[in-house]
Amino acid sequence: MNKISYLDIFHLLSPITYYGFVIIIKKYITPCPESTIMKKIRKIHNIFLSILSAIMLILLTIGTYQESKFSSIYSLYCDSFNNNEIVILSTSLFLYSKYIEWGDTLFLQLSGKKISMLQLTHHASTGILSYLNYRPTISPCSFIPQGLNCFVHIPMYWYFAYPKGFLFKFRKSITKIQIYQHIIIVFSCIYTIFINPECKQNYYGIRLGLALYLMYFVFFMEFYIRNYIKKLNTN
Repeated sequence: MNKISYLDIFHLLSPITYYGFVIIIKKYITPCPESTIMKKIRKIHNIFLSILSAIMLILLTIGTYQESKFSSIYSLYCDSFNNNEIVILSTSLFLYSKYIEWGDTLFLQLSGKKISMLQLTHHASTGILSYLNYRPTISPCSFIPQGLNCFVHIPMYWYFAYPKGFLFKFRKSITKIQIYQHIIIVFSCIYTIFINPECKQNYYGIRLGLALYLMYFVFFMEFYIRNYIKKLNTN
């Protein structure tokens, strides 16, 4: 049995660490919504995550193709990545990008905006979820959740960087894609757990994924209804 390292413990305790992070910034960080420096750093943060998402998607797609996992549904969900170095790199980047995304919460506080329950639950859980699908091995179906997440994060973070830019009119569509992403991943988890249980997935990772993506779906649907359907009906 592999020895648990301090880094493993950090990943496993990342939800607690995140909530501690939120408590600290809410207590000690004073909002400065008009700060030019804060706005510039926030823009750089969002541009970086948009570009990083594109890089991770390209790497993961190349590695998945190299392993011929696009040849069939079964292969995409169940065949091992065989320690493909490109996939290991992209998956490692994906895992640590979830901690970089905690900056989203910091910038909400600095901008004087409310840190929503969606924000709290999402950022608290993505680190441990990514870790449990990375260790002890990379889950064979990782292209689905990681690929979709990177795909939607490319325009999402670019929109965050330039909220009045060309993606402004597509903000509703970006939220729709996020909701579709959650639906697809939920069915992927159901497929690997119940329909094709011989698929050798990371036991805890895939089951936690099912629970969390159901939760994400509910929160994102509530966000969509509140921000687009209800506002449309009141106008």
